[in-house]
Amino acid sequence: MTTASRGALLAVTLLSALAVSGCGDKNEQEFIRGCKSGGGTTAVCGCIWDELKTKYTHGELEKMNQQYGYVPPRFMDNMLSAAQQCRK
Repeated sequence: MTTASRGALLAVTLLSALAVSGCGDKNEQEFIRGCKSGGGTTAVCGCIWDELKTKYTHGELEKMNQQYGYVPPRFMDNMLSAAQQCRK
């Protein structure tokens, strides 16, 4: 599997994890669980979550959770960037 396809797989996994999660601490726990199932470590997944929280409001992340198909602007780019940054 190429690096690009791994990144895409991780992005889809992370997006799915965020989309099915609840809110507050549960939201973070579900995100990290989904991220880890995609091959990330707890530390990397927590780092990605922390980065995403700085880019998006709670309302945007909650809307993504509640409204099927909604993705905040540049979410995939920001998530992939955070994943690359957190893996260093």
